[in-house]
Amino acid sequence: MTDLLSSIYVQNDFKPIILNTPGIFLNIKVSDDETLAIVTVDETKGNLYSREQFENISRQIRTFATNNNSLRYRFLYLLISEDDTCIKRLLTDNVSCWRIIPSQKQLMIFETACDEFLTLRNPIENMLTTKPLDVSASDNESSSILDKEVNVKLAPVNLGIVAINIIVFIVMSIISTPGSEDISDKFALGWDLFFNKKEYYRIFTSMFVHAGIDHLYNNMIVLLVIGSYFELAVGKINYIIVYFSSGIIAGLTSMLYNMSNNDYVQTVGASGAIFGMTGGMIAVILINYFHAHSLDLMKIIFVAFLSLYGGFTSQGVDNAAHIGGIVSGFLIAFVLYSIRIKYAKYS
Repeated sequence: MTDLLSSIYVQNDFKPIILNTPGIFLNIKVSDDETLAIVTVDETKGNLYSREQFENISRQIRTFATNNNSLRYRFLYLLISEDDTCIKRLLTDNVSCWRIIPSQKQLMIFETACDEFLTLRNPIENMLTTKPLDVSASDNESSSILDKEVNVKLAPVNLGIVAINIIVFIVMSIISTPGSEDISDKFALGWDLFFNKKEYYRIFTSMFVHAGIDHLYNNMIVLLVIGSYFELAVGKINYIIVYFSSGIIAGLTSMLYNMSNNDYVQTVGASGAIFGMTGGMIAVILINYFHAHSLDLMKIIFVAFLSLYGGFTSQGVDNAAHIGGIVSGFLIAFVLYSIRIKYAKYS
């Protein structure tokens, strides 16, 4: 596998540097602006290092790699290992790293990884899935987010929110009795209850209440997919900020619209926050669009358009909340992800 990786590196202008350390390989790409260095650690041949040993090796590598006049230096640690503890065993927090799991033919890209190395993602994943490998075209090919399979288990916050929505629906279905007042009315959002009766909690609880099994199913399927991609792209904290902020703003937009029309309606559902995830994904893809040449932007805009169009042509759909969610999600994610990218480049 290291031979194939070396070919990929060379085709992407990373020059190999000979090291006298078993199982550790160094490739460097130098330009006037920056130096990119990949440290590949292959543990499949039994070369296991302790944290102290690896830190000493890494320190020497960094000293060598930074011995030029580049303005910036970026490092990527690529660990080839079946050991799930390899990252914590060798690396400190916030280190730019990827991991290959050979038995699963899987490449894991962690949220701390620098974006400058993403051009290697396609050829490495092609190598792992035994597809014909054209590493020479890797710089010009799309690094498509939505074309990649995503493991929802790697997005625990999104998975947790999906689980909470399902649990709330099950519990409310169990405790509801036929002929009694609909219990969802106690948690639904309405402008009269919110502004006049000051029941502010409703703007939060309404995001976890659904009007029926179809309503829940449709929302959770979309959230499971879009939310997982979004969390992996922006990280857990930014995901939480965008999800709940866009959900709250969607609720406020809905209430203000209904109040302007003097409509005393109550709304429930996670769709406002989910549209926030969609807007957030548009922001993430737009930021990376020009250097990645990705068609993902058109794909997700098309999905958003179909969703909004379906809402405007259907009855009982809170389109104001959807618009508020997607616009606020886009703006908030654009700011947060831009800060994240800037921090990754200059930290």
